[in-house]
Amino acid sequence: MSATVTALDTTVLEVDMRHTLLLFAKALDYVGVDDCHHGHRVAYISACCAEKLGWDPVKVQKSFFSGFIHDCGVSKSREHLDLLAEMAPETAGAHCERGYTALMQCSILHAFSNIVRFHHTHWEELVQQDIPEDDRDVAALVFLADRVDFLRAGSVAGLQDDLVTLHKVSIGESIRAKAGTMFCPEMVEVMCELIDTDGFWFKMDVNHIEMMAQSFDADEWYNQKLSIEQITEVATFLAKIVDAKSPFTYEHSIRVAQLAHYLGGKMHLPSQTRDLLYVAGLVHDIGKLRTPDELLNKPAALTPEEYTYVKRHTIDTEFALNKVFPNSKICEWASNHHEFIDGSGYPYQKKGDLLDVPSRIITFCDVYQALSQDRPYRGRMTMEEKMEIISKMVTQRKLDKEVFRHAIENLDEFDEIACG
Repeated sequence: MSATVTALDTTVLEVDMRHTLLLFAKALDYVGVDDCHHGHRVAYISACCAEKLGWDPVKVQKSFFSGFIHDCGVSKSREHLDLLAEMAPETAGAHCERGYTALMQCSILHAFSNIVRFHHTHWEELVQQDIPEDDRDVAALVFLADRVDFLRAGSVAGLQDDLVTLHKVSIGESIRAKAGTMFCPEMVEVMCELIDTDGFWFKMDVNHIEMMAQSFDADEWYNQKLSIEQITEVATFLAKIVDAKSPFTYEHSIRVAQLAHYLGGKMHLPSQTRDLLYVAGLVHDIGKLRTPDELLNKPAALTPEEYTYVKRHTIDTEFALNKVFPNSKICEWASNHHEFIDGSGYPYQKKGDLLDVPSRIITFCDVYQALSQDRPYRGRMTMEEKMEIISKMVTQRKLDKEVFRHAIENLDEFDEIACG
């Protein structure tokens, strides 16, 4: 095998928490498809209002980053559209609970769990909850900011974003009508003062908001560097969001990660490489958050147009991971997972030596695990059926023969991991 792999320095795993939370915002934006940067705007609106309320800098910073990840329980396009359909959607509680549960299982992010859980709870109910005061306040503010962005979206439909200023009076009237019931009255008054200024709307720009993310320095928590164990925990959190998008991809990312790490061990890859390979497996399909649910769940063959749309998820994976892992192989390996050695894969039609061993491992594990799961157009395959397909792909030089050999030599254990 001409492709090679070398030991990687673990320092490439140092990730700033601000960039990590930005990744969540970008990943979650993909769910909306037609409403990108919702998390960015909610973060911006929350922080602006928190500052005007006179909150201390630490609380302002928490409001900002809570806005980025408040919708971490949303993974389906239909659910996102429901949140944009009315001011008080009846189904909002479901994604709040899912986000809360996921955050409670992630030690790095559990400080945001109460805020996410209650970010659609009406003020008159929220004041009755037994949670820390700061969590209650931030949850209430994120809810208000979220609904302001909902009103903004309705105002600019089909128009340039800057023209939202022509609708600022009606937006203010809409939230004032809900003060004391849905929203905290004090926050509503301060928010209305912001809404009334053109500058507030004109600065609601994604580049400006991402610059804001790097300017906060009130809380040292955001300056921490994550260990490989912590990054794996955060990547697992992301993988669960991706895998929840379709019942046919349940635990796919986690099992690809497990298979890749297992094969990496059997092929005697350095331990640092195997750890990075595991993370790449967890996040390899993050771009699928942008793929419409109806395509992922279609019970028939995709049309050429639909297949082209689905293929884009590899580039969306690359975009989402690049800023968080700029000096790491994680992004490259993850976005290579549909590249084949003969150059017939996508998105770059890479071939031969352009695909290193970890990339080949991820691709092999992705194909094998997908064949081990139900899909909307077929049931899960038997061992014999999988081997027939995989062997043919190896013969055609789509999949790597050495990776295949190590899988075959440990087939019972490898298949058990794939099937769960």
